[in-house]
Amino acid sequence: MSSAAKVGAFMLVILAILGYFVLKIENLDMFGPKLREIQVVFDNVAGLNERSEVRVAGVPKGEVTKIALQPDGKAKVTLEIHDDVPLFEGATARVANLGLLGEKYVELDPGDPRARPVTGPNIVLRGSQPASIDDVTTQVSDIAKDVKAITASLRTVMAGPTGEQRLQDIVENVRLITAQVRELIAVNRVNVDATMANMRAITEDLRVEIPKIAASLDRAANSIGGTVGENREDVRRIVENLRGLSSDLRVTADNLNTITGNVRSGEGTVGKLFTSNEAHDKLVAALGSVEKGVTELSGTLGRVGKMTLDLGVKADYYAGMSNETAGIENIGGKSRSAVTLRLVPDPEKNRFYHVELADDPRGSREDRLTVETETDEFGNETTTTVRRTRFEREFLISAQAGWVLDDLALRVGLFDSSGGVGADYRFNDRIRVTGEAFDFGGKRDDNPHVRLFGEYTVRKEKPHTPRLFVTSGVDNALNDTAFIIGGGLRWRDDDLKYLLGSIPLPK
Repeated sequence: MSSAAKVGAFMLVILAILGYFVLKIENLDMFGPKLREIQVVFDNVAGLNERSEVRVAGVPKGEVTKIALQPDGKAKVTLEIHDDVPLFEGATARVANLGLLGEKYVELDPGDPRARPVTGPNIVLRGSQPASIDDVTTQVSDIAKDVKAITASLRTVMAGPTGEQRLQDIVENVRLITAQVRELIAVNRVNVDATMANMRAITEDLRVEIPKIAASLDRAANSIGGTVGENREDVRRIVENLRGLSSDLRVTADNLNTITGNVRSGEGTVGKLFTSNEAHDKLVAALGSVEKGVTELSGTLGRVGKMTLDLGVKADYYAGMSNETAGIENIGGKSRSAVTLRLVPDPEKNRFYHVELADDPRGSREDRLTVETETDEFGNETTTTVRRTRFEREFLISAQAGWVLDDLALRVGLFDSSGGVGADYRFNDRIRVTGEAFDFGGKRDDNPHVRLFGEYTVRKEKPHTPRLFVTSGVDNALNDTAFIIGGGLRWRDDDLKYLLGSIPLPK
């Protein structure tokens, strides 16, 4: 077996071990369950993207594979769910948020298990969506308008001479009521005394003129006298309670006079609210600040929910690269490994950011000229110029900004720690071709560094399963040409996405 074949076999083993550890750490399943497709029609799917999760009772059971606009203006969403999820008549779906700051996902309600099961290849469900932050903002704005109207009405009713006269009328009516109650008590006491006197006169007349009737009336009078005697204490208590009630009403009237006086003079919180324009202006300003804060929060949540972040690791073997140029004796290999990060702030716009940290086998080249002078035994001097070249392994950084034009993506920025440009062409969901050119100033090579390679997706990313891909192509075609053989993993990281969501990005 040749040396290149041994190194290639060793790199494949290392790549397999790396993939195994990544799957274990991320708790990923390479062989997921059997899937099936269903369609859901929504009026609005704002914030929902392809590859968003599908959950049943909060448990992840699939993802969104396609979002399309129908001729009637509604959105048709294709879901890929696990085959073990049963569907019954009346099944529905809705767009929900994963917590306050969480991303959008589809919550699937399978329906009543007692209903008839729904089967077949063309299942279409009706979807719904919850109230958005914009709806909440509109309601808060309406509440603020109502509060403004109430304060204006109170100021109109209570402020000025008209409001003061109304308060005085209320106090006067309370005073008249207490006086009438006092007079009513006094009138009733006189009537009771008069009634008792009349009864005595009648009994005396009946005793003289009709003895039998007088005797009967006397017994009746005694009975009435006993009854009045028994209830006299109750009558006294009633009178005392009415007297206490009149005193309490008088104190209440005095308190009302004091309160209205304070309000009229602008003292206390209520007085300042009724008479001070400053308090009204502060209340309006506070409501305006609340409305502005809700608007800014709505915009922030919308941007974070739309953001997508992909992480990846890959390893390549450079076959055919010369040992002398690569500095194998000092560096020790022809492999290149890299960690990549791709950030898309808003999928509806055509820009993205790409960052990569790589360990390059070519290393860093340093040329040094040394002048050496030798003197022979006869005193003759000989001057020799020696050029020494040294290679050291180093980490290279790539940081690029990109724009998407249909199936073509253009990138510009740092490529392996030097300026350059690149382009990616996407044939379909599995095949992509990439071309990069950089190091135009001859920093590391005499000619610009050109890299051409293709990428093939072996397995698409699924819930709990990363994207698995292989690569092949040509590196440094204008200098030390090497053939690329490698592969790697790529997956979406939502936790890191929300950490980066606090970083301000251009709109």
